[in-house]
Amino acid sequence: MSLQNNQNPLAQLNDILAPSLPSFWPPAPIYWFLLSALIIFLLLFVSLFKKYKKQKVKQKMALQQLIDLQQSNADFILLNQLLKGVALLYFPRTQVASLHGEQWFDFLQSYAKTPLFDNKQHFIKRLYNSPAPVCSSRDFEQARQWITGLHKQIKKTRDITQEKHNNV
Repeated sequence: MSLQNNQNPLAQLNDILAPSLPSFWPPAPIYWFLLSALIIFLLLFVSLFKKYKKQKVKQKMALQQLIDLQQSNADFILLNQLLKGVALLYFPRTQVASLHGEQWFDFLQSYAKTPLFDNKQHFIKRLYNSPAPVCSSRDFEQARQWITGLHKQIKKTRDITQEKHNNV
């Protein structure tokens, strides 16, 4: 054997190359999924917030009109017109606009937490009396409760309707 062959065979090897750092692009699929979920969540949140804000603006305007009516000692007909206007904001015109008398009273009661305006005959008598009677503070308080609770009552009624429909 020659002298060269007696040298260390490992000396002929090249140095170990370190692997390059992984690239940040393209991200792993889980990051794409998380980003998509975050965007969808944000869009849904913004949409729900706008809907909530719009509902609150409707309610605030109606309550301000109610305060204005109360300060001007409005009659029962004007209070009733305000309630019908609020109902038209939340329901289709075809469902609300033609209601009057007993049907209107029943509609108001169906979306109220507590009974409104005593009984049906008294309500109708006050509504169609000439000259219209001035509203009491109790009338304004009941109207305020109806306006503030309307959105919840609509949701509650929809939930009950859906539950009945699902059970059939």
